[in-house]
Amino acid sequence: MAGTIMEGGENMLAVYVAMIHKGVISIDDVPTAGGNRDKVKAALEATGMDQNGNIV
Repeated sequence: MAGTIMEGGENMLAVYVAMIHKGVISIDDVPTAGGNRDKVKAALEATGMDQNGNIV
């Protein structure tokens, strides 16, 4: 199960976006494996937020 979480997926993508938006983590805390950081950046932009989770 831990491997699945570290690999990412749609659920973890949503968790990372929410945690960044709440200020719990920064984009630098998101693992880069499997392109996770790039996917989170894209999801933040798609939802109208910058990479710090601030609404733009």
